[in-house]
Amino acid sequence: MSNILLIARRQVGAMREDRYFVFLLGLVAALGIVSVLAARHHAASEAEQRARYQAVVDRQWAEQPERHPHRVIHYGFLVFREEAPLAFFDPGVGAFAGTSLFLEGHRQNSASFGDARHATAMLSFGRLTPAAVLGLLLPLLIVAAGFASVSGEREKGTLPLILAQGATPARIMAGKALGIGAAAVVAALPIALVTAAFVAAGGGDQPAVARMLALAATYAAYLAGWVLLTVWVSSRSASSRAALARLVAIWVVLCVAAPRLGTSLANALHPMPSRAEFTAQVEEAQRQVGDSHNPDDPFFSALRDEYLARYQVASVEELPINWAGVVSREGEAATSRINEEQHQELLAVHRRQDRVMAWLGLLSPHLAARDLSMAAAGTGPEAVEAFRSQAEAHRYAIIQRLNDLHTHEIHYENDRAQRLARQHWTQFPVFRSDLPSLRRVLADRPLSLAALGLWIALPLAGLGLGRKRLPRVGVDRLSR
Repeated sequence: MSNILLIARRQVGAMREDRYFVFLLGLVAALGIVSVLAARHHAASEAEQRARYQAVVDRQWAEQPERHPHRVIHYGFLVFREEAPLAFFDPGVGAFAGTSLFLEGHRQNSASFGDARHATAMLSFGRLTPAAVLGLLLPLLIVAAGFASVSGEREKGTLPLILAQGATPARIMAGKALGIGAAAVVAALPIALVTAAFVAAGGGDQPAVARMLALAATYAAYLAGWVLLTVWVSSRSASSRAALARLVAIWVVLCVAAPRLGTSLANALHPMPSRAEFTAQVEEAQRQVGDSHNPDDPFFSALRDEYLARYQVASVEELPINWAGVVSREGEAATSRINEEQHQELLAVHRRQDRVMAWLGLLSPHLAARDLSMAAAGTGPEAVEAFRSQAEAHRYAIIQRLNDLHTHEIHYENDRAQRLARQHWTQFPVFRSDLPSLRRVLADRPLSLAALGLWIALPLAGLGLGRKRLPRVGVDRLSR
């Protein structure tokens, strides 16, 4: 262990003497702090706006005048998606998923006003977030710190001297990895501390702390893999220049090319229907069920006969309940079922695309780390789907409650001229959404978890740090 620590100190000393690396280290650390502060400010501003607009919408709903319940159904209302406490760390798919959802009767709408829809073209280059700094910039810093860690010793002729003093190849590379890892910790520590401070300022509840720890574990494993890979490539390269070229090429392939190629491959294997095509499919499915606004529709004619027989009356005017409200309620149930079935089919395509990306994560650890980062931060696809499904459940409950008021509080005769007192609108529940649990979203990502494990295991096997690889394997190569 003393040999490993001495070699680690030697590596740290070499990095401290390299003024260019010290400058890069300070730059990355500064960018990390700026990314946390900027992302937190943006998230706080967005949260304040959403809360303000939601309060306006809730007030407008409660202050409606006396109205017919069916008019209120078509009046509709907005709900806004609340961001997760750690969304500022990794926005995930939130920038593309929309922030508000208009809820109304007879249809399901898509979320609107995502950041990507009203931002400038600069968003296409990626926003500077803590996740981007850790996932893209810090690996480059590790490469800069360690590309010459072993190959440089060979070029300077000091490697045989270190071996002659009793240090084995495994200890040399372990010490180099420890020294480079220390530099990565120094660069990542400011991000961790500022993020922890914001989590503590936000209340520091147990779910937020657990998600922060999951993020820390994800990026610790991801960056540890880069440290091990850097040392391994350096030990297998004839020169430092060759090691640098190989490591930069690996970074470009894993962090830049793989995500874009993976997205294209997922879309090619499982294409998504356009919005126009999806809308046409929904409308066609609804036409096959019936039109609740058409009293002569066959489906609702059969329903009318059923109600007349149940209450033993000859016409809908004699029913003890308002037939128009019954039609609206049954029509809402049918259209909601169809909309949900169609959406589930669309969601299945999304999941198949995500599955493709998860398999590609076994080849690109950046994809796996990004997937786990979004899951831990609460900004993955399942968080967006949870908001949609909870908003739909809220919409359906509100609409059917209005239909019940129509059925029992409005008389069938002279239906449209009647109104309900405004006090009814204040008795409706307020929408609240919850994130999927951290345990569930991580359990749904076995491939990403396995990919990070492989990302560490493969460089370890290459370095020969396991006992089976520790014997004199690599000594001659390292001595050259």
